[in-house]
Amino acid sequence: MCKMKNKKFIIVILQLMLILTLGSCESFLDKSPDLGLSEKDIYKNYLSITGYLDFAYREYMPNYLASGDTDNGRIYIGSISDEFSTTFNGAAVIDIHAGNWLKKNDNNTTEIGNTGKTPIGASVKAIRVMNRIIHNIDQVADLTNEEYDKVMGQAHFYRAWFYFMLINRHGGMPILDKVFAGDGDEDLPRETYRKSSEWLVSDLDKAIEMLPEYWDDNNTGRPTKMAAMALKTMAQLYASSPLMQNDLDKTVVMDYDKEMAAEAAKSAEAVVAYLNNFPAEAPHRYRLMRGDEYQNIFYFKRGDGTPFVQDESIWYCRRVVGDKSLTMRRFWQTFFFDTFSGPDAASCYMPTQNMANMYEKKGADGIYYPIDDPRAGFDLQDPFKDRDPRFNNNFIVPGQPWGKWEGKPMFVTLFKDGHGYKDIINNSNSNQRGQTGYLLKKFQWEEAVFGSNNDRTGYNKYDFLTTYIRVAQVYLDYAEASFEATGSATSKVPGCSLSAVEALNIVRNRVGVTDVASDIVANPVKFRETLRRERSVELMFENNHRWNDIRRWMIAHQLFENPNCIKGLLAIPNNIGSAEVPTLPTNSTDPTIANITYDYEEYTVVPEVRVFDMKNYWYPFTINNVASMKNLKQNPGW
Repeated sequence: MCKMKNKKFIIVILQLMLILTLGSCESFLDKSPDLGLSEKDIYKNYLSITGYLDFAYREYMPNYLASGDTDNGRIYIGSISDEFSTTFNGAAVIDIHAGNWLKKNDNNTTEIGNTGKTPIGASVKAIRVMNRIIHNIDQVADLTNEEYDKVMGQAHFYRAWFYFMLINRHGGMPILDKVFAGDGDEDLPRETYRKSSEWLVSDLDKAIEMLPEYWDDNNTGRPTKMAAMALKTMAQLYASSPLMQNDLDKTVVMDYDKEMAAEAAKSAEAVVAYLNNFPAEAPHRYRLMRGDEYQNIFYFKRGDGTPFVQDESIWYCRRVVGDKSLTMRRFWQTFFFDTFSGPDAASCYMPTQNMANMYEKKGADGIYYPIDDPRAGFDLQDPFKDRDPRFNNNFIVPGQPWGKWEGKPMFVTLFKDGHGYKDIINNSNSNQRGQTGYLLKKFQWEEAVFGSNNDRTGYNKYDFLTTYIRVAQVYLDYAEASFEATGSATSKVPGCSLSAVEALNIVRNRVGVTDVASDIVANPVKFRETLRRERSVELMFENNHRWNDIRRWMIAHQLFENPNCIKGLLAIPNNIGSAEVPTLPTNSTDPTIANITYDYEEYTVVPEVRVFDMKNYWYPFTINNVASMKNLKQNPGW
């Protein structure tokens, strides 16, 4: 974060915090949250306008690894898709699962809502702040050219980012390029997604020209030229996707826009070229982190003077999560790890078997194949053997040692009749709900379950890093854009150095997974499946990627055609009563757990349902949204 330079700047920040926190936004053009602050205070100098920009960032930028950060309470967005089930009876996401997107929870506004700090509510507020900066920066005296570019580059980047968040959820929007009166008299037509995206990209082109190549260690995480280039690639890929080809009157399955996909591939090529020629004098380089570094992409050690930066993270949240124990126990830990009671012992999101099945397995020939390919030799009774290494980085499985309790190794007792298994069954806040057999490993460290009930220092050993765009995603965007532009895994878009399969193999190889099998490369249908599966595996549980992808690909209605589609894996101990395991252990630290062997059954997780209609591809506008602008067109079906 940027260091405070002087007392006057601190006063400005405090004024901003007071005024902006008082406002609420119930419409797209609401005047709040920035009224009441004098122009003189905002545009006094470089520090004051940077403070205004920074506060908008801190207030409205989503930090998905913080419980309740976006007024979503106990909702993790991956639980809307097929990534997670939830064990908490009171989870706000349950209404969404049932297809009730318009229900308002008085305590928790969900992802679908538009108030508070939800993506929609926060975006419209942030866009207004950025418009004030863009249109009034000339009021700031004595700005150097470098200072001007830094402020304006960030403002154009943030406006593009927050507008991107809007159109991804609602579809094409009016062009929000000025500070509107917010009196309900504006008559702004909704544009198509394509036109909305083109305006967004024009902002990013300005940001690319203005933003620095890197920041010093006190400002790591601010958007850079690379971040703007990567977001441009992502925005163009989204704009080329099937969902985005719909107009404002219908929502039907469409094909890719090949022309736009080619533009996305060219933008990705520019990012890759820039990566390979990044300034040597930069204090930190962007790079694809190796397989042995994979877990460290998502959190970093705190308190050792290390800058707030990771090499693979191109664009990430600069705000450190305050109470990491709150996030971990509400999102990913069950009672036997967190020792809390009530909702905090049940509000856990468990990875699904649906996701586990996406990880490939190494066959007898040394090549990795999808598990439904006979060459993989997948056996459900030995489900974790020779799987894609990322599986072990992302999943904690039944019987696995994880953390310590009073110096003794703890084991994951989510096998049938195990300690953790029965906790979920017996806890009144879960009532057998959502158990899949897995726990999330990707964002957790073992020290967070270290010690005893009174020793929770392990929670603070590392800091989360909420990453929005990282280097691996650029290669995945490149691969998808190239394939959909050319219709071929091996052809190259003119001006590009990589084909789709070459970009994809770069991501696979760095974690020890072999190149895509040649027969799959030659089959466009199977290659598309592989490309999408690879994206889901690499970006699993991150930044809403899976939810956004199944919507823009227009496959969500197929995935959820059967509402009871969420699967789990039941591990059944089969050597209880033997010399190795005399009785079923009743304590998670019992060392005999290490000797248990299991039979496995894939099962349907009940009552974990998913209801999804064609209208659900676009979020609905609320009454307040519609009232804020004349002739605002509601999305089809709502």
